[in-house]
Amino acid sequence: MFVKLLMNRYLPEWSLTRRKIFTNCARRFAKQYFFVQKTKKHQSNKKRFVAYSDLMIKSTRTVLFELLTDLHNGTIWTDKVLISKMRFAVNVDLLSNRQLKIPIKRKNQIIIHGYKQIKRLMKQKILRKIADNSISEWSFYNRIKSTKFGHLDVYCSPDIVYRSGSMWHLVRLNFQSEKNQPFLDLELATMLLWSKGNQYLPNLADKFVIHGISYSRGKWIHKKVIPNQQLLQETKQLLEKDVHNFNLLFQQFYRSNDYDSLPLTKSKLYCKRCPYKLKCPINSE
Repeated sequence: MFVKLLMNRYLPEWSLTRRKIFTNCARRFAKQYFFVQKTKKHQSNKKRFVAYSDLMIKSTRTVLFELLTDLHNGTIWTDKVLISKMRFAVNVDLLSNRQLKIPIKRKNQIIIHGYKQIKRLMKQKILRKIADNSISEWSFYNRIKSTKFGHLDVYCSPDIVYRSGSMWHLVRLNFQSEKNQPFLDLELATMLLWSKGNQYLPNLADKFVIHGISYSRGKWIHKKVIPNQQLLQETKQLLEKDVHNFNLLFQQFYRSNDYDSLPLTKSKLYCKRCPYKLKCPINSE
């Protein structure tokens, strides 16, 4: 039964998270996405490591979108409200991750860090203009729905969309970016695929500007890209190549049926946030 399930599997999904995990550690990618029905109950009951940084990112992102919701309705938060929202979000996430035992001091550090991160983000030009109503036509989205691209399901929606004059702007927020991002332009350009499925937006690439606002080493960094047809074509090729490689790895796993036989990360620094680092072969090297 296990082999039959694997033989019938194909992985058509692409997302930036999938891409980053695959690039950094094939074993983690397999553990996270090579889901087999036979092991569903076992995996759902199994405790997994949760990194403090992932808890912080999840809580901070939740609070930011609550803030954007209120901004869209004309409600401005005070600092007191922001810190209160951060505290509540962290407590809720801790309740859903009961295996994560966290000292009060560390929890307060997470709350303060998330508060400061949002405060710094709201000083970025685009967010500042949204907050002071200089940008009046805007909306925001959660990345929970995929976009069809041929036979692929691509999770590529922007976090914020706004219009300035005749141009539409697509904005993606990254709460913890990697030091090296050689394909950043192409990764950001995937938002154009999302725009093609939105009936309220133009169907021409030259009507858009794309933005990536990434948090790295205590600072928010803004990357602006003016897309063209060549960039869009290269982006489509990147998606096809990535998903092809995902499935090559799946075939390799099908032959061995052994997660530990798959390639491991080249840097143990990446292991700090990995939920599957317990009993990983890299820790016995």
